[in-house]
Amino acid sequence: MKASTTKPRARITDVARRARVSVGTVSHVVTGVVQVSAELRARVQKAIDALGYVPNFHAQGLRRGPSRVIGVCLPHASTAYLNDLSETFEDVASRNGYGVMHVYSRHVAATELDRIKELIRYRVDGLLLVPSTAPRESLDFVHAKGVPLVVVDRPTGDARFDHVVLDNRKAMREVVTRLVALGHARILFVCRSRDRQVTQHRLQGLEDARIAATSPLPISCLELRHDEALLGGALQRALRGRSPPDTASRSGHEPPQQARPLPDRRGRAAALYLLATLHAPAFGTTTHPMRDAAVRAALAHATANVVST
Repeated sequence: MKASTTKPRARITDVARRARVSVGTVSHVVTGVVQVSAELRARVQKAIDALGYVPNFHAQGLRRGPSRVIGVCLPHASTAYLNDLSETFEDVASRNGYGVMHVYSRHVAATELDRIKELIRYRVDGLLLVPSTAPRESLDFVHAKGVPLVVVDRPTGDARFDHVVLDNRKAMREVVTRLVALGHARILFVCRSRDRQVTQHRLQGLEDARIAATSPLPISCLELRHDEALLGGALQRALRGRSPPDTASRSGHEPPQQARPLPDRRGRAAALYLLATLHAPAFGTTTHPMRDAAVRAALAHATANVVST
């Protein structure tokens, strides 16, 4: 058997030994509850940085009791969709006696990991995550800490966590089928990035609809990346081309009034699912009545697809 090459996680005793202080002093520096001299604080912080030590505030919280705070990590809150999703999380949490702490990843995987570490340091009872495009390190960290987490909106393919997501492939297939029924024969799909898994699922739905069409159905894709200013010019060129599309589908940019029902339903399903997990006698059980009720509530909404681990 090949020996594991994974570096063991630094413990508080390792930090104390390296800084030549007591474990209690390290604890005082980390928690900030007791004042420590600047010299000792600097030594402890240097040892923490050298060892990569991450304080397990969640474990400390278990000894003190639950914090009744849920951590929410979003890419940002600058769109109507994500803003409504955030408000829905907060509404469901407050109705059930929980507070909410929001952080933002800015679509950057390293930032996402840092923000999630911050949430866990603050002893959140569970996490709701709309993931970045590369959330693997964040998910590995949360799993190692044993903190309940529900992934929302964007499938990750990580079977260790529950997901509440839209069946984007089916939804896009149905959208295109409806457009064809209305007489549209050329379709332009506008997306932020082909690399995102949610976009890949939508592209698969487009291809499904194209194959199922009874007559040729040209479908083209316009990728914006992070340059929203290009949209106007790119659309003009596409519409002035030799075979311009007669309809366009823009991925992930719903107008506020049309977007509101979707984040409300999906957000409520995800928040209820996490709360049911927190109240279950053992994390991961699938037989607890509250958890089962949350799953049924989520599945009652046609727009939400719950994947339970």
